[in-house]
Amino acid sequence: MAKKKRIAAKRTVLVKKKAAAPKKKAAGKKKKTAKKSLATSRSLTQRLVIHTNDITKILGINIRTAQRLLQSIRESLGRKKKDYVSIREFADFVHLSEEEVKQNLSETSLN
Repeated sequence: MAKKKRIAAKRTVLVKKKAAAPKKKAAGKKKKTAKKSLATSRSLTQRLVIHTNDITKILGINIRTAQRLLQSIRESLGRKKKDYVSIREFADFVHLSEEEVKQNLSETSLN
């Protein structure tokens, strides 16, 4: 009988601890709203640099082909291996307008 009482007592303690848990979740919701406000301010800034993933989405090519294209752009501009390539330089190299590239970048980032 004593074991049954101890087990029953443990169960009631566990149930009381679970009831206290939702208070912690309410504090977590406040943090999420703060993160959302940061995300909206982040979308207002425009990027200056283009990456290989962006090139694959714009041109519909393989990632390795985009890496080679980015490397050839760097070589033609006289840049080092780790240097960045701007959107304007990419658009000039592939004979597209800068506005088209930026518009396509904003559309692909939403998807």
